Amino acid sequence: MPQFPHEEVAFESGINVRFAIYNSNNDYIPEHWHRSMEVIYIYEGSMELIEGQRVLLLHAGDYHVVNSAAVHATRTTTPSRVLLLQIPYAFLIGAIPEYESIRFLFSRRDFSADAQIQEILTSMGDLYTKKPQSYTLRFSGLLYDFLYILMTHYKVTVDNTSRIQSQKNLHRLEPVIQYIQSHYAEAISLENAASLAHLNPEYFCRFFRRNMGTTLTSYINSVRLTHVCKDLKDTDLSISEILDRHGVTNYKLFLRTFKQVYGCAPRDFRKQ
Repeated sequence: MPQFPHEEVAFESGINVRFAIYNSNNDYIPEHWHRSMEVIYIYEGSMELIEGQRVLLLHAGDYHVVNSAAVHATRTTTPSRVLLLQIPYAFLIGAIPEYESIRFLFSRRDFSADAQIQEILTSMGDLYTKKPQSYTLRFSGLLYDFLYILMTHYKVTVDNTSRIQSQKNLHRLEPVIQYIQSHYAEAISLENAASLAHLNPEYFCRFFRRNMGTTLTSYINSVRLTHVCKDLKDTDLSISEILDRHGVTNYKLFLRTFKQVYGCAPRDFRKQ
């Protein structure tokens, strides 16, 4: 079974999941995937979630489930408070033996089920924040309640052939993604990236876009963008120094990308 290691997910003992409540503003996480199922719930503000060609705008009270191995990206453009729940693959297989052949889809919403899920997620958040004695027992019960509602209202059986092929495709892209993460500040040619996937450049372009939902150039710029933004927030380096540090050579293209994501220029971003 292919692994998806380029986003490692650490899980807490006692509750067997990754759980966090965090504040976010002008944060962008480029396209990635992992074996864990990811649940996002918005307490305050809003978040844009991109899955392939689909863009979802989540507001306060909204939640979304990202299935295992689904390529996705997120960004917040307003001050937001977010609950993040990541359920490990091993846990899911243990709780739902048929998990390999199902996914959870939300093309038709069940408002009663959604209300129950929202209540469960906020209760989990309260428990995790306050941590009363033996809270992990109640937390685990809520986790199983959550999965039960997903199974009874949003379960869809998927074609194993296409699922396995999709996993193989992502597995082939792993060395490319890992290389970009490590060498994003350098010049990365199409030929170099294609060779890591053992594909010819012309086919690799289509292969990358079909599986990642974005082009190779856009992905590399997105990775650079996250590092630039971190330095804008955390350092006093000049903007030109930051851009040089992270391999940005085409300032006009990068500025256009930056404005598309954050709605302002880097200088204004830093002032905010």
